[in-house]
Amino acid sequence: MAIEKPEYRVLSKIGDIEIRHYSEYWLAECDVSTVKDLRSASNQAFNRLFSYISGDNSRGQKIAMTSPVQQIPAAAGWKVSFVVPKTFSPEHIPVPSSQAIRLRKVEAGTFAALRYRGVWNNRVFETKSAELLAGVSAAGRMPIGEVSSAVYNPPLTPPPLRRNEVLVRVSD
Repeated sequence: MAIEKPEYRVLSKIGDIEIRHYSEYWLAECDVSTVKDLRSASNQAFNRLFSYISGDNSRGQKIAMTSPVQQIPAAAGWKVSFVVPKTFSPEHIPVPSSQAIRLRKVEAGTFAALRYRGVWNNRVFETKSAELLAGVSAAGRMPIGEVSSAVYNPPLTPPPLRRNEVLVRVSD
């Protein structure tokens, strides 16, 4: 069975960058405000988010694992999130028991995405973000908001087989 991902359709391609239209989706998001290292922040948040989908929520309900795990830079660290399965209507998403997790809607819209394989860390994130933003600018589009990292595979997946992306919302 395939792991659920946010729904999108590719609108166009500019070199290695895809311009996509995403449908609305929801995130369970954890703020790791004291950790600057992307991998460390993800590891810290993962345990909290895994507890949420394992039943540490208002309904004691298990929630299916989805992909990708997303990370967005925050003022003093990172926001790390899991995608909420689309089987939950917004009013039926279980409320996290932990104050460290909040639910956030991602509005439908246009995003630019750059896919890559291998490891993900601060250096790779900065390099791939710069590459993405340069491509977006060259295409005459304006980035809206922060670039986010998206990690699709479990940690034990060999780096050459991993699917990672950097994404940013862009003007239409």
